Amino acid sequence: MEDRFLSLREIGRRLGIPPSTVVYYKDRYNRYIPSSSGSGRRQKYPVEVLEIFRRIREMYGMNWSTEQIEKELSLNFSLLVDQINNDQQLINEAGLEASSDVHAIVSSLSAVLGKISDLLSNQTLFQSEIRDLREEVAEMRREKRSLEGRLTERIHSLSNKVERLQRDREKLYEKLNEGHGERDVSMFPDKEYLQLPLVIKNAQGDYLGVLGKGRRHFTLEDFVSLLESSITTRRRVDLEWENGQDSWLLEISAQDSESGEDKKIILSTRKTVTPSDNTVTQIVRMSINGKEVPEALLLSLFKQIKDSFA
Repeated sequence: MEDRFLSLREIGRRLGIPPSTVVYYKDRYNRYIPSSSGSGRRQKYPVEVLEIFRRIREMYGMNWSTEQIEKELSLNFSLLVDQINNDQQLINEAGLEASSDVHAIVSSLSAVLGKISDLLSNQTLFQSEIRDLREEVAEMRREKRSLEGRLTERIHSLSNKVERLQRDREKLYEKLNEGHGERDVSMFPDKEYLQLPLVIKNAQGDYLGVLGKGRRHFTLEDFVSLLESSITTRRRVDLEWENGQDSWLLEISAQDSESGEDKKIILSTRKTVTPSDNTVTQIVRMSINGKEVPEALLLSLFKQIKDSFA
């Protein structure tokens, strides 16, 4: 079994390493290279040293320091070196030839130890991969905390907007009831009446309303707000409600603070149940400065509202 022992030249040929480099490795890390039979150029080494030289070459390729390489060799190959040296000593003391059956058995055991060494080397690589995975997990956790922080800020911002909308709604009710003082609440429409779907009835007897986003109906409350916003900020606006049987009359008076010009809008509404059994608020009549608003104009107005409200 001559191939169980190799020369330095054969080791370099099998590993693709220049002979001079193999000699350098052997001299530099001699304590980690198993002793061999022969001397000088005829000196040979157990085939198991191929893994040691291969590992040394690999560590140099990764720019490891001498101290790191020696530590790696000590951790992973010291048992292999000791075992091969002990095997060689036993063979020499027993006067056995390298080709004998006893040497074949010993060499097989050394090969097993070489595989164990490979496993230890792989374990080092696995540990490095585990460290990389831990760093990736830590980075993902940092990103998760950052996303949670931004989401919390967004929720807080939306909550503030909802609160502002609620306050604006309350102010609208206050403005609608502005100037009534201690007046009986029966002289002001309740919340239900203001929030019923607002409709008009055409000449064919059809009830027409406006349905916006989220299937939200356009209401009397929305219509009054729209009328108020259509009046310039230079005008002083007064609202006056008059109660009837299932009906309400709203008078909106505005006066220009500079010219003194007056504008009066009268809106007559009533609570109605449609043929499809829906309870709504119907605009019965509307006038501007004493002039009746024709049905065609109301239809046109509702069409414009639908285009902007939808």
